[in-house]
Amino acid sequence: MKNKPSSAKEKTTEPAQAENARNLPAQERIQVPVPDASYQEQAQEDHVVRPVPEHLVWVEGGVFHMGNTLGEEDEKPIHEVRIRSFMIGKTEVTQKEYEALMRDNPSRFKGEALPVEQVTWYDAVEYCNKLSQKEGLTPVYTWREDQIRADAGANGYRLPTEAEWEYAARERKPDTAGGIYPEGEDLDSLAWYTENSDNKTHEVALKVPNSRGLYDMAGNVWEWCWDWYGGYETGTRALFPDPVRVTRGGSWNSKAQCLGSTYRHGGDPSKGYSDLGFRVLRSAF
Repeated sequence: MKNKPSSAKEKTTEPAQAENARNLPAQERIQVPVPDASYQEQAQEDHVVRPVPEHLVWVEGGVFHMGNTLGEEDEKPIHEVRIRSFMIGKTEVTQKEYEALMRDNPSRFKGEALPVEQVTWYDAVEYCNKLSQKEGLTPVYTWREDQIRADAGANGYRLPTEAEWEYAARERKPDTAGGIYPEGEDLDSLAWYTENSDNKTHEVALKVPNSRGLYDMAGNVWEWCWDWYGGYETGTRALFPDPVRVTRGGSWNSKAQCLGSTYRHGGDPSKGYSDLGFRVLRSAF
């Protein structure tokens, strides 16, 4: 009998990591409407570009067709989304970066240059706020009566929306198949996954970056996104029994089919998993 995957999606066959999950107090699951794809479609023009910090990569905004007609059912239908310009982490947040701010390292696989994992969605949100405060920026997230709200006008760090993540992961060329692979590169040169990971995470930025200069957008660890998971169309059957936050990108224990830029996954926001981390993003203010 196969185990459920670590972050609960029935359509994958990855081994469970329940023994490594941390159960933190769950906060009330309230969907907050900003920032998300609908907010981006109504967004104003971007501000003047300022110097981009070394640990971030500038992603010019635009309109793209999100989803994949050749993918899983939850990747359909393809729909048009407008994205504002943003800056996103060149790599997944490392254990060194996380521990410096949070004074904690929950990771199963220890190493300063390894991606932090076993962090809950709430941990990732808290990290974003602390990083904003450290750099003198306005925190994006606030807690009010156990509800997490996001200020779309704040210039601090936040988690990418699902649409922003997919936009950053895609190659800068027409892509109807939802592929994530740089032209001329094979999968082993791009990602840590079941075929080459030796059942563990690896240091960030060892593989080939995508055409935007982003490392490990495929494999190593799944990455938390802001959004609650749901179908792209109202009434689409959910693939999870309980509300979960979106995760993207695949991990060290993912099969190749999970590494595409349009592939969707999810995890309980109150739990941490040894195959799940995150990267940060800042809006273009």
